[in-house]
Amino acid sequence: MSSLKKLKRDWLADAKVKKAYDEMTPEFALAKTLIAARVRAGLTQEEVAQRMGTTQSVIARLEAGSSLPSLKSLYRYAEATGTKPEIQLQHA
Repeated sequence: MSSLKKLKRDWLADAKVKKAYDEMTPEFALAKTLIAARVRAGLTQEEVAQRMGTTQSVIARLEAGSSLPSLKSLYRYAEATGTKPEIQLQHA
């Protein structure tokens, strides 16, 4: 097992850390989706930023997963990467 996987496993054994991690799952999932769309489009963060009329640091924050972006930002990001957002509500 890699040292990062072991570290993650050890941290998630702590109930407080696990709770905080689980609460961030939607942000992390969205960040992963954004990065995948950009990579599939063959774009850098700077190129996405130019297409959105913003800065690379804004794109980095969107892709960091530290918070959920607005719907307007999601639509702009999708357009910049040649994708289309799909929003679903699912039973918990």
